[in-house]
Amino acid sequence: MRIKLIAASLIVICLVFSLGLAQAQNEENSCKPITFVNVTPDAFECMKNTLQNYGIDVPPGNEGEISERGVTGSFEWDGKSILTITIKEKPSWISCETADERVILFVDECKGP
Repeated sequence: MRIKLIAASLIVICLVFSLGLAQAQNEENSCKPITFVNVTPDAFECMKNTLQNYGIDVPPGNEGEISERGVTGSFEWDGKSILTITIKEKPSWISCETADERVILFVDECKGP
């Protein structure tokens, strides 16, 4: 009886540890959301068209998820001027800072000066 209790306890500990590790790895590969202001309808459309021209499927509408080459992100635009982009998954060798810089450059290209 005591051996079964010890075995069950070890299994529970292993499950908790593996779930925690998986969550930590997922959090490590996601980044904080970036919010952009003054994103006009033309700028938002420019971004969607540019991504599609690169062969990336972009869902219709003002929000959705896109994925390409191991990077998954989501976007949400309020239809007026506020755009939020979140990198949800990325290769571990790419830092959030690098990913954020690329997103900012991309958005700035379509927003203009």
